[in-house]
Amino acid sequence: MYSLERVFIPIPLLASGCGLLAGMMLVGVAADFSPLLTLTACVGLLVTLAVFAFPTFGLLLTALVIPMERLGRFTEDSSAYTISLMRIVGVLALGSFLLHASIKKWKLNFGTALCLYLAYWCFGLLTICFSTDVEGGMRYAGSILGNLLFFFLVINVVRSWKLAKTAVIVWLLASVLAGVYTMYEWHAGQDVVETEIGETAERFTATWQDTSEWQDLGEARRRAMGPTSHAAVYGINMLMTLPFLAYLLRVEPHWQMRAVVLLGSAIIGYNLFLTNTRAVILFIPIVLLFCVLRKLLVITPSRAIGVLLLGVALLWVVPESVYQRALDVSNYRLEQSGTLRIRFDFWRAALRIVETHWLIGTGIGNFRTIPQYLNQDVLAGTTSTHNEYIQTLLEVGVPGWILFFSFVGLLLRRSFYTATIFRQRGQEEQYWFMVACQITMLTVLLVGLQVDVFHFPL
Repeated sequence: MYSLERVFIPIPLLASGCGLLAGMMLVGVAADFSPLLTLTACVGLLVTLAVFAFPTFGLLLTALVIPMERLGRFTEDSSAYTISLMRIVGVLALGSFLLHASIKKWKLNFGTALCLYLAYWCFGLLTICFSTDVEGGMRYAGSILGNLLFFFLVINVVRSWKLAKTAVIVWLLASVLAGVYTMYEWHAGQDVVETEIGETAERFTATWQDTSEWQDLGEARRRAMGPTSHAAVYGINMLMTLPFLAYLLRVEPHWQMRAVVLLGSAIIGYNLFLTNTRAVILFIPIVLLFCVLRKLLVITPSRAIGVLLLGVALLWVVPESVYQRALDVSNYRLEQSGTLRIRFDFWRAALRIVETHWLIGTGIGNFRTIPQYLNQDVLAGTTSTHNEYIQTLLEVGVPGWILFFSFVGLLLRRSFYTATIFRQRGQEEQYWFMVACQITMLTVLLVGLQVDVFHFPL
């Protein structure tokens, strides 16, 4: 056991940093660079030095930039290799930890779950050799590698309860700030054209006009995607915060902090409606019901009235576009939902393909198979099955499917086991934290029935 909090800045690192900082300022002045560019470079260097001096700071910074996703992306979504702020910060944090670990002889943790995910990644690389979408396979394999490195970083850096809780709070804070930004963009910004989503020039736009169901709804409907690449992704990101907000309400003793959490919850709730995504709207009561059943949320008469008033307030202020798409009950019928109808076509086609590609699949990250098989001109060149379980089976076959969901199942099983240990030891706050983790994981698994949720960016 070691403590990552009690670290020091090595003298060579400090001296090198000071020299580089002074050199950058001199070069900026001599080359007549803009003051903003010079300042940005200096701040970036200072942050890099701080990350290398304190691995825990690198982890917290990674948690902070994760919700930014598209805002911090420097390449197009269609690029074979994605360069983003999240990946840069993650690599710096990982490099910082490995540097300290090598100098101070820290023991590295791996674990069965990480090994299962690593085996899934290796098997996925093998399937690319037989894929008709090599570029998509390499792109998705890169995303999985990023996930692997992130998990490795977490299980090695997080060695204290305080750091684990702080990292989650930082992530929640970043999510709320993303919600504030999205609200501003909805009411004061401009929509992006659907075909331009993913272009770096439009990465700061948080809303777009969705034309996927114009034949059923009569016109395009406005939807919020926040700092992500799609409203469904943004909605799931926000859904994942709800159990942890409930956890903070459960354990926080001070009313001032409870008020802050409630304000953050209202912002998250409003953004969930702004996604204008039917599945997201349906999962709001499901997540809250999970929280009540697991006693993470304790319902009292006063709290029930408060929740009711908050719900009415949100329904009162949500835009008309949300009522016309996500809150119109008639749009939940097959006859009125083109996206739901085509999902069933995707699933049937994918299962037929799996019958002949059950051993090794069609290739990890292969989104070209379904359009080719259905031969529908209305479909784009690439699309998924919109079902995580079927999509994974289609890509990597039965062996890869078993590897991946063994990894997921093991994490879920150990979350229940760990929660039991905390309860037996009387560590109530840690117990409720694990309950929030369980609800989040179960929510993601249920959401995976209608969208390929594990294929989304971390």
